[in-house]
Amino acid sequence: MTSADNLRAFNRDGRVVIVGASLAGLRAAEALRDEGFTGSLTMIGDELGEPYDRPPLSKQVLTGWVPADGTTLPRRRGIDAQWLLGVPASGLDLATNHVHLADGREVPFDRVLISTGVRARPWFVESEAALAGVFVVRTREHAESLQRALAAGPSRVLVIGAGFTGSEIASVCRERDIPVTVAELAPAPLVGALGAMVGEVASDMQRAHGVDLRCGVEVTKLEGDAQGHFRRAHFSDGSTIDADVAVVALGSIRNTEWLRESGLAAGVWGITCDTGCRALDIHGRVADDVFAAGDVARCPNPIYEYRLIALEHWSNAVEQAEVAAHNMVSAQADRRPHLSIPLFWSIQFGVNIKSVGVPTFADEVVVTQGSLDDHRFVTAYGYRGRVTAAVSFDNGKWLDHYRRLIETAAPFPPPCPTPDQPADMKPVPVDFPGPDLLAQGATVVVTGHDPGERLVTAGQRHRQEGGRTTTSGTPGTSGTLQRIFDYSARADPYPLYAELRRTPVARQEDGSYVISAYREITDVLNDPHLSSDVRNLSCPMPSGDGGAPSSFIHMDSPEHDRLRRMAMRQFGPPHTPGLVTGLEGFLTATVGSLIDDLAGRERIDVVDDFAFPLPVTVICRLLGVPREDEPRFHLWVNDIMNSIDYDPKTDPKEKLDKGVQARKDLRQCLGELVEQRHGRPGVDFLSRLANYDGPDGRMADADIVATAKLFLIAGHETIVNLITNGMLTLLRHPQVLQRLRDEPDLIVPLVEELLRYEPPVHIIPWRAAYSDITVADTVIPKGSQIMLMLASGSRDPKRFHDPDRFDPDRRDNQHLGFGSGIHLCFGGPLARRETQIALTELVRRLDRPRLVADPPPYRPSPVLRGPIHLDIEQGDG
Repeated sequence: MTSADNLRAFNRDGRVVIVGASLAGLRAAEALRDEGFTGSLTMIGDELGEPYDRPPLSKQVLTGWVPADGTTLPRRRGIDAQWLLGVPASGLDLATNHVHLADGREVPFDRVLISTGVRARPWFVESEAALAGVFVVRTREHAESLQRALAAGPSRVLVIGAGFTGSEIASVCRERDIPVTVAELAPAPLVGALGAMVGEVASDMQRAHGVDLRCGVEVTKLEGDAQGHFRRAHFSDGSTIDADVAVVALGSIRNTEWLRESGLAAGVWGITCDTGCRALDIHGRVADDVFAAGDVARCPNPIYEYRLIALEHWSNAVEQAEVAAHNMVSAQADRRPHLSIPLFWSIQFGVNIKSVGVPTFADEVVVTQGSLDDHRFVTAYGYRGRVTAAVSFDNGKWLDHYRRLIETAAPFPPPCPTPDQPADMKPVPVDFPGPDLLAQGATVVVTGHDPGERLVTAGQRHRQEGGRTTTSGTPGTSGTLQRIFDYSARADPYPLYAELRRTPVARQEDGSYVISAYREITDVLNDPHLSSDVRNLSCPMPSGDGGAPSSFIHMDSPEHDRLRRMAMRQFGPPHTPGLVTGLEGFLTATVGSLIDDLAGRERIDVVDDFAFPLPVTVICRLLGVPREDEPRFHLWVNDIMNSIDYDPKTDPKEKLDKGVQARKDLRQCLGELVEQRHGRPGVDFLSRLANYDGPDGRMADADIVATAKLFLIAGHETIVNLITNGMLTLLRHPQVLQRLRDEPDLIVPLVEELLRYEPPVHIIPWRAAYSDITVADTVIPKGSQIMLMLASGSRDPKRFHDPDRFDPDRRDNQHLGFGSGIHLCFGGPLARRETQIALTELVRRLDRPRLVADPPPYRPSPVLRGPIHLDIEQGDG
């Protein structure tokens, strides 16, 4: 059967299970039926009732305007589903495609959608949480119980936490004329979600309505009476209050514990997904039959540097559910991404608060309309000179204007669109609290780029242990670094990397910094103050390409983000999801042709005979280079690669000159190809870029050429080393080689382990500190050069069990083989697939291959580490 036949059969007779009878779950079920899915549909929910609307629970239900049972979500259509309610899911088995239920039942599926949402974070002392009068608000039963307690007229209500839910509950109390105390560890209400400026307005608003607001203090104990009823709260400043009701509003916990053994990238911030709502596994690979939507999903957003964002928003849940449902029943080429900009609203103390975008993704904020004093205004948020969010107080009609500014990466600060321009439009630092406080109250949390991150980290860490922060790293690794750079260490630098990791952040004699441990490397790579622009070094370096425009990997935000977004839209998911998979036939044929040429030869150089010519052929096809021009591209790449390995002590200057000329000729040829593509849309990468005109505008021809050259040169370096290091590793591990012959599906995790164990790029030799960066209690001063030892981080025993063992069955494998952060390898999907096909076919078709020399000769570069030749013998020998 063809893939189209399989899809039709699935849509007719397939089994879809939705775990989470929530807003997202219900809307997904309706969308599946709207899309024409007629197979079986099962809804699993841990609550007994059908899905209901949660936003009214902390508003209209508590005031008594709407009964709790009046929040049931209206049906848009019938869904013809089997409902399994009142029993939670306890596990997900992706090997057999079964959902395990807590009562022991197993539910089979062909595709599953996870929409299990979040639950309220309980009070941290179980015995105190059990006191009568202590509440959380998440479910209908919670809201109904609290409403009865408020209707009874308590002497005082204590609200613990001044995020959106806590502030809304305090507002309801004042509407009902109930005395209320709000305790917030942060400096102000809403500060974790909206920053200090809006937090100060929220403080004034609450106090003006009679709230006893206590910020910067922590509730340390809830005290009950002899009958087990809450009566008194103790604070960290030594004070106490008497109250009859306590509401714990310390944020939420995502319901992912049941997925702990599933192999999915699921943790405290939810389930990591791609923009098509497909879940990722712990290796960062798409799990084709598993989707996620709603509060439990953690998805990348192109507008926010493809960082993973966790959202607790009503509209986001609906939109993700509809995208997930569409993609579950659609062919690869017809799937669509979820790219909506987040929207949120809250009503408290008579004020309608609305936001668009991600306020926590900002470094500055400015009032653009109205007046803070009048509690009627709009604030715009900016990150590195572009608009990223806006928040309005009683001025929501203008948010659509700001949404368009966010979509187009408009300059920050934006002009005032109305006559009510504030007297002072000077931006100020947004000033969010530290990550621990941010985690409690924000409903939008930017969680970085790492799909496997399970730690509670939000925003950049600037932590001071014991009140002390070092201003320089520990010196003393310069000798080790010199030995790593010496050619004698090229065959095995890993013992020297272990020496480096004793000092994870080390200042060198020249004032540069070397980062060698996993956690510190990922922290720095995801730090917004890390620059890839050589001009931000205290002593700027030459660009190294004769003054030609740099590609976006040598740029910083916002220009990097704009160019990368435009390139990503043409290269792969979510906008062109079939591009890499559409190349598979060509990849397989090209690999097969190269191996055919090796037939009958007893001795083979894996580099010269196979790995070196393969990537150029593939990338030329991707770019749309005419077949007659391919030989020239092979020659240019050869000269450029030779010049990269140029050693002035041993190599003739001609080697360097040929590389310079090859770069010039390559730029000229690519420029001519781009010019030919204008007005002639095609399916190749150059045509797509030359004719694209989207939200970010058009890409200049010089930038298209620089992007294509990046693909060709960086892609070639990466794939040659990955294939060659991979074959060398397999020949050193014959049992794994034989297993790959017997189990071809092993290739997917095997390549991920290769990226960790023998990566193609060992070192990022320079980055610059855009401003002071704090990492591991060390302040790296602005302008300092930073060297990141990626291969060392991927062998860090604090991150990986038994890191020096090659283990293709390794489950938790978030390596640094393709980097991390906003510069995560652009061509990673192609490099992975090309290497998977290449190694599978080499192992299958070569006859008893064995190494001629071990170790083989290596390239001079410690940065792009790989054999310069890999001679093997095959046959009887």
